[in-house]
Amino acid sequence: MNYSEISILLVDDDEMIRNCICAFLEDEGFMVHQASSGEEALDSIVAINPTVCISDMRLAGMDGETFIRRAYLLCPSTAYLLHTGMDYPLSDELRAIGMTSADVLQKPIHELSTLTRRIAIIASAGGRIG
Repeated sequence: MNYSEISILLVDDDEMIRNCICAFLEDEGFMVHQASSGEEALDSIVAINPTVCISDMRLAGMDGETFIRRAYLLCPSTAYLLHTGMDYPLSDELRAIGMTSADVLQKPIHELSTLTRRIAIIASAGGRIG
């Protein structure tokens, strides 16, 4: 699979985490865009039209779930992943847009290839799966 054709929007207010994940994904060949808040990501998501959006759950301002629900209305073909440090059962609203427990990744991801594999599964399915 050619990862350079897969665009990712990474949303995390922790600059160090965002930069580390971004560097890893870029090294793997993905095209990565970054946002430090849900509000910033909403301002750019339509122009980016990412294949996958990875959002932290706890963000300054709106939380990750609120961001995903709003982003989905703007980009329903984008697949959404939550990256969180807490045990987070998916809400009915996120399940309704096609997210599953496989779309919730626990911080820290000790093996970043887990993230690459999930993105590859989503991309090979043609985007949003569920």
